[in-house]
Amino acid sequence: MQASKFRCIGYKTLNQQAEHSPPPSLHSLSLIIHLHPRPLNMKGVSQRRDSKFYMTLVTVKVEDCLFRVPRSTLESQSNIFRDMFSLPTPKGDLLEGSTNEKPIYLANVKAEEFRLLLSVLLTSSFGPQQNLPSSPDEWLPVIKLARMWEFNDVHTNSVKMVPYHSVEKSAVEKVSLAFQYGIQEWLVPGLDELAKRPEPIGIKDIEYLGLDVALKVAAIRESLVLGTAGENRWGKMTPCLLSGTRDASTVDFTHTVKKVFQLPDAETQRAE
Repeated sequence: MQASKFRCIGYKTLNQQAEHSPPPSLHSLSLIIHLHPRPLNMKGVSQRRDSKFYMTLVTVKVEDCLFRVPRSTLESQSNIFRDMFSLPTPKGDLLEGSTNEKPIYLANVKAEEFRLLLSVLLTSSFGPQQNLPSSPDEWLPVIKLARMWEFNDVHTNSVKMVPYHSVEKSAVEKVSLAFQYGIQEWLVPGLDELAKRPEPIGIKDIEYLGLDVALKVAAIRESLVLGTAGENRWGKMTPCLLSGTRDASTVDFTHTVKKVFQLPDAETQRAE
């Protein structure tokens, strides 16, 4: 058998190597054959798709950007995507997301927001941790989309990455985001901060919070002032009903906030 009939993938052919080195032995030739076998003719051979690692990719369009992602990553973690993929396709129509010409279009979302969400979804399964969002400003879009599309586990874990005091926004902005994105952990500290704020509730606050929330915050702020007998058993000053002006910077409004907004205690949340 002539050596020129055999090739080593990615290297010089054996007959080229032979010009500068001794001829290969039969043993070395057999190793090359086993390491780089020729493709078999699979016609008529029975084969099956692996139930776990045979992935269907779907094309998603966000703004003017196309994404090609595993369908299972979306539908296994999101109730919204699971329901969407379960809808029947009219006979003869291409399945939405099957080609670049017929992608799944996600409206009212920015490409960078979707990219950040994918970095969390895919990093948990495939990628290195350094691909995760690195700042609160990058985690907030993930929380937003996870809330919108019911990626419940992603939402819960992402909220833990963004403590209230790590975000450089005003109290009214953070309370607004807490209601929009379902960040329960921000509500008590945010509303307490608004109640302590020297400035009264104004038009700008109503634009952020809505009239109902703004009126509740105003009720806490304007009807409760610091009283001389308001010290509780822990030595903290608590709000009590008095008339006149007040400096609320040392007032603990936590109990009143929970009562007015019907928020659970931290112990109750942990138990749930």
